[in-house]
Amino acid sequence: MPLLPSPPVIEDRAQPLFDDDFLETLEYLHIIARKILSGQMKAERRSRQKGVSVEFADHRPYSPGDDFRFIDWNVFFRTGNLFLKLFEEEEDLYGYILLDGSGSMDFGIPYKFHYSRRLAAAIGYLGLAGLDRVFVVPFSDSLPRGAANLLNLRGKGKVFRMLQFLERLNAAGPTNLGLCMKTFAGSRRKRGLAVVLSDFYDETSIAGLNALRYQKFELFVIHCVSPQEASPELLGDLRLRDAESDRFRDVTLTEGLLRRYCAKFESYCASLERFCRTNEIGYVRCRTDTPFQETIIRMLRREKFLQ
Repeated sequence: MPLLPSPPVIEDRAQPLFDDDFLETLEYLHIIARKILSGQMKAERRSRQKGVSVEFADHRPYSPGDDFRFIDWNVFFRTGNLFLKLFEEEEDLYGYILLDGSGSMDFGIPYKFHYSRRLAAAIGYLGLAGLDRVFVVPFSDSLPRGAANLLNLRGKGKVFRMLQFLERLNAAGPTNLGLCMKTFAGSRRKRGLAVVLSDFYDETSIAGLNALRYQKFELFVIHCVSPQEASPELLGDLRLRDAESDRFRDVTLTEGLLRRYCAKFESYCASLERFCRTNEIGYVRCRTDTPFQETIIRMLRREKFLQ
Protein backbone atom coordinates (compact mmCIF):
# COMPACT_ATOMS: atom_id res chain seq x y z
CA MET A 1 0.00 0.00 0.00
CA PRO A 2 1.21 3.59 -0.48
CA LEU A 3 3.13 4.96 2.49
CA LEU A 4 1.57 8.38 2.92
CA PRO A 5 1.17 10.65 5.93
CA SER A 6 -2.31 10.33 7.34
CA PRO A 7 -4.25 13.51 6.54
CA PRO A 8 -6.32 15.19 9.28
CA VAL A 9 -9.52 13.18 8.86
CA ILE A 10 -10.96 13.92 12.31
CA GLU A 11 -13.41 16.57 11.07
CA ASP A 12 -14.55 14.40 8.16
CA ARG A 13 -15.09 11.43 10.46
CA ALA A 14 -17.28 13.59 12.68
CA GLN A 15 -19.77 14.09 9.86
CA PRO A 16 -22.87 11.91 10.24
CA LEU A 17 -22.57 8.73 8.22
CA PHE A 18 -26.30 8.45 7.49
CA ASP A 19 -28.85 11.25 7.82
CA ASP A 20 -32.31 12.10 6.46
CA ASP A 21 -30.84 13.35 3.20
CA PHE A 22 -29.01 10.05 2.80
CA LEU A 23 -32.27 8.10 3.11
CA GLU A 24 -33.86 10.30 0.46
CA THR A 25 -30.87 9.63 -1.79
CA LEU A 26 -31.31 5.88 -1.33
CA GLU A 27 -34.93 6.08 -2.45
CA TYR A 28 -33.89 8.20 -5.43
CA LEU A 29 -31.34 5.55 -6.41
CA HIS A 30 -34.02 2.88 -6.10
CA ILE A 31 -36.24 4.80 -8.53
CA ILE A 32 -33.32 5.17 -10.96
CA ALA A 33 -32.63 1.43 -10.73
CA ARG A 34 -36.27 0.59 -11.46
CA LYS A 35 -36.28 2.83 -14.52
CA ILE A 36 -33.02 1.39 -15.84
CA LEU A 37 -34.26 -2.17 -15.40
CA SER A 38 -37.69 -1.30 -16.85
CA GLY A 39 -39.44 -2.28 -13.67
CA GLN A 40 -37.79 -5.70 -13.32
CA MET A 41 -36.38 -6.12 -9.84
CA LYS A 42 -33.49 -8.43 -9.01
CA ALA A 43 -35.76 -10.78 -7.11
CA GLU A 44 -37.32 -11.67 -10.45
CA ARG A 45 -34.16 -13.44 -11.61
CA ARG A 46 -34.76 -17.04 -12.54
CA SER A 47 -33.08 -19.96 -10.94
CA ARG A 48 -31.38 -22.57 -13.11
CA GLN A 49 -33.16 -25.22 -11.08
CA LYS A 50 -36.20 -26.74 -12.73
CA GLY A 51 -39.37 -26.66 -10.68
CA VAL A 52 -43.04 -25.80 -10.84
CA SER A 53 -43.87 -22.21 -11.73
CA VAL A 54 -45.62 -20.19 -14.42
CA GLU A 55 -42.42 -19.71 -16.44
CA PHE A 56 -41.75 -22.43 -19.04
CA ALA A 57 -38.11 -23.58 -19.29
CA ASP A 58 -37.69 -26.69 -21.46
CA HIS A 59 -38.95 -30.16 -22.40
CA ARG A 60 -37.60 -33.58 -21.56
CA PRO A 61 -38.80 -37.06 -22.61
CA TYR A 62 -41.42 -38.67 -20.39
CA SER A 63 -40.20 -41.48 -18.11
CA PRO A 64 -42.41 -44.01 -16.30
CA GLY A 65 -43.38 -42.61 -12.92
CA ASP A 66 -43.30 -38.95 -14.00
CA ASP A 67 -46.28 -36.80 -13.10
CA PHE A 68 -48.49 -36.97 -16.20
CA ARG A 69 -50.06 -33.62 -15.29
CA PHE A 70 -46.99 -31.99 -16.81
CA ILE A 71 -47.13 -33.80 -20.14
CA ASP A 72 -47.21 -31.38 -23.05
CA TRP A 73 -50.21 -32.72 -24.98
CA ASN A 74 -49.74 -30.28 -27.82
CA VAL A 75 -46.34 -31.82 -28.54
CA PHE A 76 -47.81 -35.32 -28.21
CA PHE A 77 -50.57 -34.62 -30.78
CA ARG A 78 -47.99 -33.20 -33.20
CA THR A 79 -45.27 -35.84 -32.78
CA GLY A 80 -46.83 -38.82 -31.07
CA ASN A 81 -44.12 -38.66 -28.38
CA LEU A 82 -44.56 -37.87 -24.69
CA PHE A 83 -42.60 -34.91 -23.32
CA LEU A 84 -42.78 -33.24 -19.93
CA LYS A 85 -42.86 -29.47 -19.58
CA LEU A 86 -40.17 -28.12 -17.23
CA PHE A 87 -40.49 -24.78 -15.46
CA GLU A 88 -38.06 -22.36 -13.89
CA GLU A 89 -38.32 -21.59 -10.22
CA GLU A 90 -38.22 -18.00 -9.11
CA GLU A 91 -36.04 -17.38 -6.11
CA ASP A 92 -34.29 -14.62 -4.24
CA LEU A 93 -30.95 -13.39 -5.42
CA TYR A 94 -28.40 -13.73 -2.66
CA GLY A 95 -26.26 -10.61 -2.48
CA TYR A 96 -23.05 -10.54 -0.43
CA ILE A 97 -21.44 -7.19 0.34
CA LEU A 98 -17.83 -7.87 1.31
CA LEU A 99 -16.53 -4.69 2.94
CA ASP A 100 -12.84 -4.04 3.62
CA GLY A 101 -12.43 -2.78 7.20
CA SER A 102 -8.63 -2.79 7.39
CA GLY A 103 -6.40 0.08 8.45
CA SER A 104 -5.77 1.37 4.94
CA MET A 105 -9.47 2.25 4.70
CA ASP A 106 -9.01 4.55 7.72
CA PHE A 107 -7.70 7.34 5.53
CA GLY A 108 -8.43 10.33 3.37
CA ILE A 109 -10.53 13.43 2.88
CA PRO A 110 -13.34 12.67 2.14
CA TYR A 111 -12.96 9.79 4.58
CA LYS A 112 -12.58 6.52 2.67
CA PHE A 113 -14.31 4.26 5.20
CA HIS A 114 -17.35 6.60 5.34
CA TYR A 115 -17.52 6.53 1.55
CA SER A 116 -17.27 2.75 1.24
CA ARG A 117 -19.95 2.23 3.90
CA ARG A 118 -22.29 4.60 2.07
CA LEU A 119 -21.75 2.62 -1.10
CA ALA A 120 -22.41 -0.60 0.82
CA ALA A 121 -25.61 0.89 2.26
CA ALA A 122 -26.83 1.96 -1.18
CA ILE A 123 -26.15 -1.45 -2.72
CA GLY A 124 -27.79 -3.17 0.24
CA TYR A 125 -30.83 -0.91 -0.02
CA LEU A 126 -31.32 -1.75 -3.69
CA GLY A 127 -31.25 -5.42 -2.79
CA LEU A 128 -33.62 -5.10 0.17
CA ALA A 129 -36.05 -2.99 -1.86
CA GLY A 130 -36.03 -5.75 -4.49
CA LEU A 131 -36.87 -8.34 -1.82
CA ASP A 132 -33.51 -10.06 -2.24
CA ARG A 133 -31.50 -11.51 0.62
CA VAL A 134 -28.61 -9.24 1.58
CA PHE A 135 -25.54 -10.18 3.60
CA VAL A 136 -23.00 -7.63 4.84
CA VAL A 137 -19.63 -9.22 5.59
CA PRO A 138 -16.84 -6.96 6.91
CA PHE A 139 -13.29 -8.31 6.70
CA SER A 140 -9.68 -7.35 7.40
CA ASP A 141 -7.08 -10.07 7.97
CA SER A 142 -9.86 -12.57 8.70
CA LEU A 143 -13.62 -12.92 8.49
CA PRO A 144 -15.67 -12.04 11.59
CA ARG A 145 -17.03 -14.79 13.77
CA GLY A 146 -20.33 -14.87 15.59
CA ALA A 147 -23.84 -13.83 14.57
CA ALA A 148 -23.38 -10.34 16.05
CA ASN A 149 -20.66 -9.58 13.47
CA LEU A 150 -22.61 -10.75 10.42
CA LEU A 151 -25.74 -9.39 8.81
CA ASN A 152 -28.39 -11.41 6.98
CA LEU A 153 -31.43 -9.37 5.96
CA ARG A 154 -34.43 -9.51 3.65
CA GLY A 155 -37.05 -6.84 3.03
CA LYS A 156 -37.01 -3.07 2.76
CA GLY A 157 -38.07 -2.69 6.39
CA LYS A 158 -34.67 -3.98 7.50
CA VAL A 159 -32.78 -1.00 6.06
CA PHE A 160 -32.35 0.70 9.46
CA ARG A 161 -30.86 -2.43 10.94
CA MET A 162 -28.36 -2.48 8.07
CA LEU A 163 -27.45 1.18 8.61
CA GLN A 164 -26.96 0.64 12.34
CA PHE A 165 -24.71 -2.32 11.64
CA LEU A 166 -22.58 -0.29 9.21
CA GLU A 167 -22.34 2.62 11.66
CA ARG A 168 -20.81 0.39 14.32
CA LEU A 169 -17.96 -0.80 12.09
CA ASN A 170 -14.41 0.51 12.43
CA ALA A 171 -11.44 0.33 10.08
CA ALA A 172 -8.22 -0.90 11.70
CA GLY A 173 -5.48 -3.51 11.50
CA PRO A 174 -3.88 -5.47 8.67
CA THR A 175 -5.66 -7.03 5.74
CA ASN A 176 -5.45 -10.37 3.99
CA LEU A 177 -7.99 -10.13 1.21
CA GLY A 178 -6.87 -13.37 -0.39
CA LEU A 179 -7.36 -15.46 2.75
CA CYS A 180 -10.70 -13.82 3.55
CA MET A 181 -12.11 -14.38 0.07
CA LYS A 182 -10.85 -17.98 -0.02
CA THR A 183 -12.46 -18.64 3.36
CA PHE A 184 -15.70 -17.03 2.26
CA ALA A 185 -15.76 -18.82 -1.11
CA GLY A 186 -15.09 -22.16 0.55
CA SER A 187 -17.95 -21.81 3.02
CA ARG A 188 -21.27 -23.50 2.41
CA ARG A 189 -23.00 -20.38 1.21
CA LYS A 190 -25.57 -20.23 -1.52
CA ARG A 191 -24.01 -18.78 -4.65
CA GLY A 192 -25.04 -15.30 -5.65
CA LEU A 193 -23.72 -11.80 -6.30
CA ALA A 194 -20.53 -10.95 -4.36
CA VAL A 195 -19.65 -7.24 -4.26
CA VAL A 196 -16.14 -6.56 -2.94
CA LEU A 197 -15.49 -3.00 -1.71
CA SER A 198 -11.83 -2.34 -0.99
CA ASP A 199 -8.80 -0.23 -1.86
CA PHE A 200 -7.06 -3.50 -2.84
CA TYR A 201 -3.70 -2.60 -1.29
CA ASP A 202 -2.91 -6.26 -0.81
CA GLU A 203 -0.77 -8.49 -3.00
CA THR A 204 -3.22 -11.37 -2.40
CA SER A 205 -6.15 -9.50 -3.96
CA ILE A 206 -6.10 -11.32 -7.31
CA ALA A 207 -5.95 -14.71 -5.61
CA GLY A 208 -8.94 -13.73 -3.49
CA LEU A 209 -11.00 -12.63 -6.47
CA ASN A 210 -10.10 -15.82 -8.31
CA ALA A 211 -11.32 -17.87 -5.35
CA LEU A 212 -14.75 -16.26 -5.67
CA ARG A 213 -14.75 -16.78 -9.45
CA TYR A 214 -13.87 -20.43 -9.20
CA GLN A 215 -16.72 -21.01 -6.74
CA LYS A 216 -19.19 -19.54 -9.28
CA PHE A 217 -20.07 -16.31 -7.49
CA GLU A 218 -21.17 -13.44 -9.70
CA LEU A 219 -18.47 -10.92 -8.92
CA PHE A 220 -18.39 -7.13 -8.87
CA VAL A 221 -15.41 -5.08 -7.69
CA ILE A 222 -15.64 -1.55 -6.30
CA HIS A 223 -12.17 -0.03 -6.06
CA CYS A 224 -12.21 2.91 -3.60
CA VAL A 225 -9.34 5.39 -3.49
CA SER A 226 -8.91 8.79 -1.87
CA PRO A 227 -7.61 11.91 -3.68
CA GLN A 228 -4.55 11.91 -1.39
CA GLU A 229 -3.62 8.44 -2.64
CA ALA A 230 -4.25 9.12 -6.32
CA SER A 231 -2.68 12.59 -6.49
CA PRO A 232 -0.71 13.40 -3.31
CA GLU A 233 0.45 16.97 -2.87
CA LEU A 234 3.57 16.33 -0.83
CA LEU A 235 7.16 17.46 -1.14
CA GLY A 236 10.23 17.51 1.07
CA ASP A 237 11.45 15.40 3.97
CA LEU A 238 8.68 13.23 5.35
CA ARG A 239 8.16 10.42 7.80
CA LEU A 240 5.57 8.02 6.38
CA ARG A 241 3.59 5.47 8.38
CA ASP A 242 2.08 2.27 7.03
CA ALA A 243 -1.53 2.36 8.17
CA GLU A 244 -1.71 -1.40 8.73
CA SER A 245 1.72 -2.46 9.98
CA ASP A 246 2.42 0.82 11.85
CA ARG A 247 5.96 0.86 10.46
CA PHE A 248 7.65 4.14 9.57
CA ARG A 249 9.89 5.17 6.69
CA ASP A 250 11.79 8.43 6.23
CA VAL A 251 11.83 9.70 2.65
CA THR A 252 12.71 12.83 0.73
CA LEU A 253 9.88 13.34 -1.74
CA THR A 254 10.89 15.25 -4.87
CA GLU A 255 8.77 16.18 -7.85
CA GLY A 256 10.39 13.40 -9.87
CA LEU A 257 9.72 10.80 -7.18
CA LEU A 258 6.13 12.03 -6.91
CA ARG A 259 5.64 11.58 -10.67
CA ARG A 260 7.02 8.05 -10.40
CA TYR A 261 4.62 7.30 -7.55
CA CYS A 262 1.61 8.59 -9.50
CA ALA A 263 2.62 6.53 -12.55
CA LYS A 264 3.06 3.42 -10.39
CA PHE A 265 -0.27 4.00 -8.67
CA GLU A 266 -2.10 4.40 -11.99
CA SER A 267 -0.37 1.33 -13.39
CA TYR A 268 -1.52 -0.77 -10.43
CA CYS A 269 -5.12 0.44 -10.72
CA ALA A 270 -5.10 -0.21 -14.47
CA SER A 271 -3.77 -3.74 -13.95
CA LEU A 272 -6.56 -4.54 -11.47
CA GLU A 273 -9.17 -3.20 -13.89
CA ARG A 274 -7.62 -5.15 -16.76
CA PHE A 275 -7.76 -8.36 -14.73
CA CYS A 276 -11.44 -7.76 -13.97
CA ARG A 277 -12.39 -6.93 -17.54
CA THR A 278 -10.47 -9.92 -18.90
CA ASN A 279 -12.28 -12.27 -16.54
CA GLU A 280 -15.73 -10.69 -17.00
CA ILE A 281 -15.79 -9.28 -13.48
CA GLY A 282 -17.74 -6.07 -13.01
CA TYR A 283 -15.39 -3.26 -12.05
CA VAL A 284 -15.66 0.39 -11.09
CA ARG A 285 -12.96 2.63 -9.64
CA CYS A 286 -14.18 5.58 -7.58
CA ARG A 287 -12.51 8.45 -5.77
CA THR A 288 -14.03 9.56 -2.52
CA ASP A 289 -14.37 13.14 -3.77
CA THR A 290 -17.01 11.86 -6.24
CA PRO A 291 -20.51 11.81 -4.66
CA PHE A 292 -21.34 8.22 -3.83
CA GLN A 293 -24.70 8.42 -5.66
CA GLU A 294 -22.87 9.26 -8.90
CA THR A 295 -20.80 6.10 -8.48
CA ILE A 296 -23.95 4.00 -7.97
CA ILE A 297 -25.66 5.53 -11.02
CA ARG A 298 -22.54 4.87 -13.09
CA MET A 299 -22.63 1.24 -11.92
CA LEU A 300 -26.27 0.95 -12.90
CA ARG A 301 -26.05 2.64 -16.29
CA ARG A 302 -22.57 1.91 -17.62
CA GLU A 303 -21.56 -1.21 -15.74
CA LYS A 304 -25.05 -2.81 -15.83
CA PHE A 305 -24.63 -3.69 -12.16
CA LEU A 306 -28.09 -5.09 -11.42
CA GLN A 307 -28.43 -6.92 -14.73
